[in-house]
Amino acid sequence: MLEISSGSIVIDGLDISTVPREEVRSRLIGVPQDSFILSGTVRLNVDPRKLVPDTDIIDALKSVQLWDNVKGNGGLDTDIDKLHLSHGQRQLFCLARAMLRPSTVLVLDEATSSVDAKTDELMQRIIREKFSTHTIIAVAHKLDSILDYDKVALLHEGRIVEFDSPYELLSQPKSAFYKLYFSARQDEEEDFDDNITLAGQ
Repeated sequence: MLEISSGSIVIDGLDISTVPREEVRSRLIGVPQDSFILSGTVRLNVDPRKLVPDTDIIDALKSVQLWDNVKGNGGLDTDIDKLHLSHGQRQLFCLARAMLRPSTVLVLDEATSSVDAKTDELMQRIIREKFSTHTIIAVAHKLDSILDYDKVALLHEGRIVEFDSPYELLSQPKSAFYKLYFSARQDEEEDFDDNITLAGQ
């Protein structure tokens, strides 16, 4: 996390610039686009501070459909490299780890941007079920994934150009979010048509 150069970030009435950076990091849950996995056991990766009981770890891994793989390869004390996790499975593993963190703020940084459609659907369902009481801050280019969020902040060249509920912005044809959303939908439809044409040749 970088120090801010202007303005302030306030969480629960507390300006986080007045709190040590390590303390802020420990109080926020982050799931980035590129999963961070340590060399070592499954247990080390999911609970590096050894604060969580095995039953909770197993439940979290079951939620992301990874427990059978872990169990079949020796359980929580097996080396994580033996699992041979795909990119999507690594993202799901990071989501399981996030479930076990004691925080009420979840930050998603393009967490589902490079996973397949099935994994994306699973991750979106887990996020809505397991983090329903959290404040979720999501950086996203898949706009369909944030339509049920309370607010959308649309940035251009580092500045906020719109801030409102997604459906309020989609009700305004002149809004930047409206244009971005329907432009993306049109691109997806054109890609789909191209794939049909190629498949038919």
